[in-house]
Amino acid sequence: MGVGGGVRKDSGPLVDWARVARLVLTSRCLDDIEERELLPKGLMFYQFSARGHDLSQVLLGSLLENARDGAAGYYRSRPLLLTLGFGVEDALASAMAKAGGYSDGRDIGAVSNLPSRGQATFLPMAGDVGSQFTPAVGWARAIDYRGRVLGDASWSHAIAVALGGDGSVATNGFWAALNTVTTLSLPYLFVIEDNGYSLSVPATKQTPGGNIARNLASFTGLHIVEGDGTDPADAAAKLRAAVMHVRERRAPALIRLTVPRLCGHSGQDTQAYKTPEFVEQERARDPLAKLRRHLVPAMMPEAKWEALERE
Repeated sequence: MGVGGGVRKDSGPLVDWARVARLVLTSRCLDDIEERELLPKGLMFYQFSARGHDLSQVLLGSLLENARDGAAGYYRSRPLLLTLGFGVEDALASAMAKAGGYSDGRDIGAVSNLPSRGQATFLPMAGDVGSQFTPAVGWARAIDYRGRVLGDASWSHAIAVALGGDGSVATNGFWAALNTVTTLSLPYLFVIEDNGYSLSVPATKQTPGGNIARNLASFTGLHIVEGDGTDPADAAAKLRAAVMHVRERRAPALIRLTVPRLCGHSGQDTQAYKTPEFVEQERARDPLAKLRRHLVPAMMPEAKWEALERE
């Protein structure tokens, strides 16, 4: 285990923890700038913080190293984009309607895409909930066709990934994708970030029992994994297990990661529907604080962490 590189083996996966820390801190800094400065000044119109979702997304992006991989996300997916090579200036330009960014300033800063920069391609997305799942099915079918029918070995270990919140599992797009990838046995991974709320609606009010993984436990052809998206070691191991299952088995899987939403649904949301006690419980599960405890001092001296924060 190297202190400088921050690389350690946790239940199987080798993780560049220094890079993970840098990216999570970068995501938090962007959220801070937008929430405290840009949005209040009217310099941007919409803001979707990724607080609480950031660690698991960075860990996921670190596993999508095959340039043939394809990923589809939603409006809270910026940490994944940063991990795949999206730049900070472009991220801010998108939200501020300036040149650069996803569409040269012609969007609200949440409708994203990113051609491959050596890792996964982030597929063009729309803003409506659940719309990310079916384009990823198309990518998975293309992977299958190129590898199985055309015999192109460069696609043989590629996968398609769709990232969504717990609210997205109630949409037509999710169920259509689920039916297709299991019926055709496609290399497709559902990554569900379950923060317990779909905007202001508790998970138990929009999914029976509030746990889509439990409900799908007997779904034919679907491998299920569950983990804690705030626990660095657990999230890293569970995500790697899910990704490797799809790569090696050429079959679909779903991973449900529990995470807190340490913010409103969007910048305009005051979260008045949450009790103060519940908000405190969420703050106690902050993955950034857990990441620091995981790394300092076992893999990284405190001075190194503080240097990353300043940077």
